[in-house]
Amino acid sequence: MFKFLEKVITESKTPVLPPEYAQWDTFNSLFQHTSEIKSALANFAKGDLDLRVVKKGATTGNLKAILANLSHLAWQFKVAAQGDFSHTVDFMGEFSDAFNMMTTNLARHEKEISEKQQQLAFMAEELKKEIRHRDMVEAALKESENNYRNLALHDPLTKIYNRSYFSEAGAREVEITRRRGDELCLLMMDLDKFKRFNDTFGHLSGDAALIHITRIVQEIQRKTDIFARFGGEEFVLLLPQTPFSGGKIIAEKLRAEIASRRDPAPNTSEPITISIGLASLTQKEALKESSSEAILRDLIARADEALYDAKKVGGNCVCYFTPATEAPPTLT
Repeated sequence: MFKFLEKVITESKTPVLPPEYAQWDTFNSLFQHTSEIKSALANFAKGDLDLRVVKKGATTGNLKAILANLSHLAWQFKVAAQGDFSHTVDFMGEFSDAFNMMTTNLARHEKEISEKQQQLAFMAEELKKEIRHRDMVEAALKESENNYRNLALHDPLTKIYNRSYFSEAGAREVEITRRRGDELCLLMMDLDKFKRFNDTFGHLSGDAALIHITRIVQEIQRKTDIFARFGGEEFVLLLPQTPFSGGKIIAEKLRAEIASRRDPAPNTSEPITISIGLASLTQKEALKESSSEAILRDLIARADEALYDAKKVGGNCVCYFTPATEAPPTLT
């Protein structure tokens, strides 16, 4: 009988209860109790925490307590896995201490991670602000750059190009003209008796007259022409792809149109007229080995000389060099 009980306890497969033992109620109850506990332990070893033991007793009660604690611990792990580290375990000695230390550390790490994330979010927002600020500064600098460049290239009163820009753009246009074998004309214009006009009507009226002349020229000039204030009351107009005959027509048109206007400035009764000196780029000059800058300077000098002659004869006229002979200025 004892050997049979030993087999029940030690063997993995529970033997069948012999008939001669089944008739004894006490032995039969002991066999069932032992078999249930053995089966429960086998299931427990496989991870099954659902205790199915009918017989009651201290052993069964202890086993149920162990399984209940383990079930509760499994639930605690699930809660911790979901991010809740607020629960503790106090029923399994050192294992409970280890579990509680683990959840405490996890809670601390989670807090540290959260704080780091907040710091990173703050830094990211600050970085965005810095980028926006730098973009604004860069845009402002670019606008300021453009404004300074615009101021450097334009006359502040009339808003047209200034002498500096004309020297650069004019030399470039002369070089293009030489390469293409085209013709080109240059007009130097000066307001007649402008000092007397200023002295009579004041400098504000003089400024208005300069703007008045500028607008008339802008109405007549072509898109390819380069118009600039050369200095004081002098203006220069470069006419690309324009033969000498065409330059004469444009110069006379400008002179006549300005002379026909009677409203050069507010509160004035005296009309403004201009004198014009015309010079052209001849084929002979284009073939010179001189630089385009030097050729432009020579054109300006000749146009300025023709302008001087126009002023000598009383103004309101056009003087020019004859391209073929480069003779002294001719009056029209």
